Amino acid sequence: MTEYLVLLKLNPTKIINAINALRDLPEKPGQGVDLHYIMNVFGTWDVAIWFDADNSEKAIDFVHKKLGQISGVDDAYAVPTFPNIKPQGREANPKNEASASE
Repeated sequence: MTEYLVLLKLNPTKIINAINALRDLPEKPGQGVDLHYIMNVFGTWDVAIWFDADNSEKAIDFVHKKLGQISGVDDAYAVPTFPNIKPQGREANPKNEASASE
C-alpha cells in the first residue's frame, strides 16, 4: 500500500461542520483505503489526513468522492509518500560521539 498525505483547505464559514464530518469518517472509508490520522494544522492548510491506499486510483477516488463531497472542503492537495526509517546497523554510541567531537 502507498501512503498519502492530503492537505485540506476548509471554508471558514463551514469549518466546524467540515471537521465534524472528517472526524466521523470510518477507519476504512472505502475499499482498499485505510485512514490513519486526521490532524488540524496551522498555516495555509487547515487539516491533514494520512492514509494508505492499494493504488492511486483508490486514493484519487477517496479524495474526490469522499473528501471532496464534504461540505466545507474547498481545496485538497494530495501527496504520495514513503516511510523514512533510520538506517540499519547504526546505533547511537555516546563514547564514539564524544571522541569524534574532541
